[in-house]
Amino acid sequence: MMKKNALYLTIAAGLVLLNLPKSVLAQAPPFYSIYSLGANTTGLSISQDGTYVTGLYYNTNGGFSNPQAGFLWTQSGGAVTLPAAGPTNYVDVSPNAVNNSGMVAGAVSTTTFGANALPVLYSNTSSATVLPLPAASSVGKPYGINNAGTVAGTIQSDGSWYAATFTPTSATVLTQTPTSGAILQYAFGIANSGRVAGQAGSLTGLSGYYLDPDASNAVDLGSLPGGEGNTVAFSISGSGGYITGYSGAGPFIYQPETATMTAIPMLAEWTSGEGRSVNDLGWVVGYGSAGTSIPFLFNGDSTYSLQDLLEGPTAAGWDMVSGTGNAALGISDNGIITGRALFEGVTTGFVMIPVPEPSTYALLGLGAVAMFVALRRRRIL
Repeated sequence: MMKKNALYLTIAAGLVLLNLPKSVLAQAPPFYSIYSLGANTTGLSISQDGTYVTGLYYNTNGGFSNPQAGFLWTQSGGAVTLPAAGPTNYVDVSPNAVNNSGMVAGAVSTTTFGANALPVLYSNTSSATVLPLPAASSVGKPYGINNAGTVAGTIQSDGSWYAATFTPTSATVLTQTPTSGAILQYAFGIANSGRVAGQAGSLTGLSGYYLDPDASNAVDLGSLPGGEGNTVAFSISGSGGYITGYSGAGPFIYQPETATMTAIPMLAEWTSGEGRSVNDLGWVVGYGSAGTSIPFLFNGDSTYSLQDLLEGPTAAGWDMVSGTGNAALGISDNGIITGRALFEGVTTGFVMIPVPEPSTYALLGLGAVAMFVALRRRRIL
């Protein structure tokens, strides 16, 4: 009887979901519970499936100074410190990206400013490997990793930065250029197909680009009005279907399939903003500025301050509108968000989980399928 009741509840949940108008489903803002990563931390990135979060510890709150080792966080296990990597004087760790296997791409350096950075690949929290660099370079920084374990980033050679990809056995400098002739300087993200996105530079300024594996040329993303010469792509979704960043003073979302760049609406008081992460739904997180820094979510339809999306008792003590360092830096395909904000006046990394949790959404979907099958069977009979 209990199993039958559970099935009926599941089907009923699916029925409720199906009865909602599509416009409501598309436009209703999500709501979130929020969880702390600890005082003086930042959540830097999240895996596509939402299982893993990377972050930084800090000894002091002011200026994000004196960093300690980075960490890998899961909801079940909490934060686990990443193992040491590189020479003993490499004390600064920046775990910039993580994939669905818990592999972390990060940089270790000798100072808090990233001096002498080396690219590192962490195998979950069990081991760390310094990635190879090209012969002409002794400095490199990773920024993205895909589910195959390929890392995207940059290397320094003769004082200049060049976009590159890394594996445990090789480093490849991306020498292709857009038709403008700009130099690919940074690869900030990499899709599961190997498509990378990032920043190119020329005498006329900065431009965003994407580059497919084995392509002879990169693709210039163009710009928003007023953004010519000042456009950067910070993130690409796992499928490679969406790219986000900033152009001029505003955040954008770009779709390679249609070669269209669309401005993400900014809240009324904002004067600037940046998109920092995008998922396969086309949802973007980042931050807008109005004297302070305000993390936002764009759900493909509207832009919301994350403060307005907090719900329930976990929201107490969080301030996402007063600090100058607040930011949303990562979003998974199931809508989980990570970043940093003020908690009781202290800069604190956070993980925001949708209410209901993604597993509940799956249950609702299951109910919809079960109801459809039941109705279809009745119609056949």
